[in-house]
Amino acid sequence: MKRRPKARKLMIIDACVLIDFIKTDRTVLELIVKHVGPVHVISPMVEEVGEIDDESELLELGLVIMEPEIEDAYAAAGHSGPISFQDRLCLLTAKRHGFKCVTNDKSLRKLCRQEGVPLLWGLEILAELHKAGGIPGKDAELMAQAIRDSNPKHITAKIISRFKDIIRRQEKQRPGS
Repeated sequence: MKRRPKARKLMIIDACVLIDFIKTDRTVLELIVKHVGPVHVISPMVEEVGEIDDESELLELGLVIMEPEIEDAYAAAGHSGPISFQDRLCLLTAKRHGFKCVTNDKSLRKLCRQEGVPLLWGLEILAELHKAGGIPGKDAELMAQAIRDSNPKHITAKIISRFKDIIRRQEKQRPGS
């Protein structure tokens, strides 16, 4: 009997998480695509990220750049509130396509929950990569610390401590441990 491959997660990533990975080690995005699942980015979000020169850099890493639906663009433009146009568009695209939204933005997370859009924190996707065997635990911990070093306001020592606990639990659950 043939084994079915694991279901891959369909994800959309927001600017804050994309910037964290681009600043620390952009190749981790390639590993996430390979081991966890496709990572989508909406084109207006790409323009918001100053750490890249153009879309080709993200395409080379395996990210899928999407043009948002016109209806979603109109809805995002016609709405005011606690999140940016790009974040609202990210939410609407995630909802339309059934993507998990990868974000650390608390306002965006709150709206995603209200709309029934599944969520992942930025470091959760790194833990998923480790769980899938795409990165050793020590490397995942070093990457998380590098993200904290570049973004200490949002990635606290407490968050890093919880992340390391998750990685260590995953290590213990591996066959042969």
